Amino acid sequence: MLHMESNDGDARTLSPDTVFELLAEQRRRLLLYALFQHSNPMTLPTIADCVTEWESCVPADAVPKERLRIYMSLYHAHVPKLETAGVVAYSQPEDMVELNEAATALEPHLKRAAERDLAPSNREG
Repeated sequence: MLHMESNDGDARTLSPDTVFELLAEQRRRLLLYALFQHSNPMTLPTIADCVTEWESCVPADAVPKERLRIYMSLYHAHVPKLETAGVVAYSQPEDMVELNEAATALEPHLKRAAERDLAPSNREG
C-alpha cells in the first residue's frame, strides 16, 4: 500500500483501489499532468486551458464553451475528489490548485498513463 499524509497530518493509507479510482478519469489525469508539468500551484482557469487544449487539440480560446464546460467539471467533480483524497489542496478565494506531497505517490502511474493520454494519435479530434 502507498502511504500518504492527510490534510491534517495524520498518516493515511491509499489503497490500490483508491489510486486506480483517482486515475480512472482521463480529465482528472490531465489536471494532474498540468500540475506536474507546468507549475505548482496553478490557477484552476489555467489548468482548464491546458486540459481543453489537450482534449480538443486547439487553443482554449478557440473553444470558449468547451473550456467553460471543462472548467466546471474540474471545479465540481475532479478537484474535490482529489482534495478529499489528500492529493491536492484547493483555495477557492484564489481559485488555486496545489499538489500536496502525497501526490508523488501517483506520479509513477501518471507517467505511464501520460505516454498514451498525451500521444498525438490519441489527441486528434
